[in-house]
Amino acid sequence: MGDWKMLPLGIDVGSARARIACGEANRDGAVRIRAIVARDVPDDAVTPLLVEEPELVAAVIEEMLAEIGTRERRCVLAIGAPACILRTVRFPKMSWPERLRASRFEAARFAGWDLEEADSIVRLHPLDRAAGTFAIGVTRAKSIDSRVQTVRIAGLRAVAIDHDAFAMRRLFPECDAIVDVGAERSNAHCFGAAGVTSLVAQVGGSAITRGIAAELSIDVPTAERRKRILGCAGAGIAASEEVVAAIAALIELARTRATIGRIVVTGNGARLPNFARALEEATGAVTEMPVPDILHTAEYPQDVVRVASPDWALAASLASWGVAA
Repeated sequence: MGDWKMLPLGIDVGSARARIACGEANRDGAVRIRAIVARDVPDDAVTPLLVEEPELVAAVIEEMLAEIGTRERRCVLAIGAPACILRTVRFPKMSWPERLRASRFEAARFAGWDLEEADSIVRLHPLDRAAGTFAIGVTRAKSIDSRVQTVRIAGLRAVAIDHDAFAMRRLFPECDAIVDVGAERSNAHCFGAAGVTSLVAQVGGSAITRGIAAELSIDVPTAERRKRILGCAGAGIAASEEVVAAIAALIELARTRATIGRIVVTGNGARLPNFARALEEATGAVTEMPVPDILHTAEYPQDVVRVASPDWALAASLASWGVAA
C-alpha cells in the first residue's frame, strides 16, 4: 500500500439498496476507491425517516463487508431530507451561545414537527461569518440513533454522519442543482448565493417499476429486473414522465431562490436511458449524468463504472469525508 492509508468506509443506506465504498488516501490528500459493493435491502426495512429493522439491514451490511474483505471498522453515514431539514439563515452580531439558542428557535419554525415532543438534534454551521450567514440542520434523534445502531450491530463504528447535499456537492462542485432519484422519492439539492436548499418529491424509480408491472401484467420483482436490463422499452413511459414532471416542479420552485442553469442527475432511479434528456427538456437546464472523478480511481472497467456511477456516487463521496473534512 505504500503511503496509502485506509479511510472510514462510506455507507449509503437507502430505502431499497445499501452501498459500501472502501477508500484510502495518501499523504498528499489524494483519494482512491478500492472497492464498492451494493445490495438490496429487505422491503420496508428502511423508511425516509429511519431504519425500521436495524438487525435485517445490519445483516446485509455484514454480507457486503465480507465481500469487500476489509478490516476497517470506522464508517461515515448519510442522512438527508426529509429526515434532516436544512435552512440557511442570517444572524446579527451575537455570541455563539446566543446563536445556538437562536438556531433552535429558527429550527422549530421550519422543521415540520414539534422539537419538544420528538427529541431533536439541531446543528449550526458557519457559511460566511463576516456576512452572518449560517446553515441550520435539524433532525429527530431517532433518525440518527437508528442509523448508528444498525452499523453497530454490524460491528462498525460511525465516526460521522454527513448530509446528502454536502456529500454530493463534493463530487459535483460546478453545477447549480443535484437531482438524486431514489426508489421512493427524489431529492433536488439546489445551490445558490443564499446557501443550499433540499427539496423532496415523493416519487422515484419504484413508480416507474410499478408502471411497467401494470402495463405488462407482470409482478413488481420481474418488472424491476426488466427495467434494470432494458429500461422502459415501451412500458412505464407514462410513469417515467410523471417522475420527470415532479422533479421539474422542484426545479421551478428552487428557481424562486436560485439560478438553475446546470443540473447533475444521480441515483439508481435515474439510470434509465434518456432520463437526463427528458429532464433537460422539462426544465430548460443543461442536464448531465457525469462520472465523478473519484470513481475513475476504482479498479473496475470503465464501462462498469459509467453504468454504476449513479448508484455508487453517494457512498464514494462518504468514503472521502475523512479527507474533505
